Amino acid sequence: GNTKTPIKEICDKELLPQQFVYKIAKKLAKAGIIELSRGVGGGCRLICDLHDISLLTLIAIMDADRPISACMQTNYHCPWREKYRQVCLVHTHLSHLQKEINEKLHSYSLYTILFDTHI
Repeated sequence: GNTKTPIKEICDKELLPQQFVYKIAKKLAKAGIIELSRGVGGGCRLICDLHDISLLTLIAIMDADRPISACMQTNYHCPWREKYRQVCLVHTHLSHLQKEINEKLHSYSLYTILFDTHI
């Protein structure tokens, strides 16, 4: 709706520190998920459909989309692969696992995480 919720109210209700909530709110506003305003009558307001935002997208917005192994990071130079000039089976299996994790995270919307009681 058009109702703005003050950050302090969110902090009190969810038992979260204000600095933490402001940091998250800024990232969500930058991503176009919420509208954020300061001052009298300020607060935040949801401006997107929670069905359209996946958990994987939220993780990326929070800059937390780190692979399960450092060897899968872009531009990673693996000393083992460089020394033995072979395919690393650990890396191969972890890559498949990371793909499955990403697909699963993509299958959950924020709406599902917050409101779906059919677990």
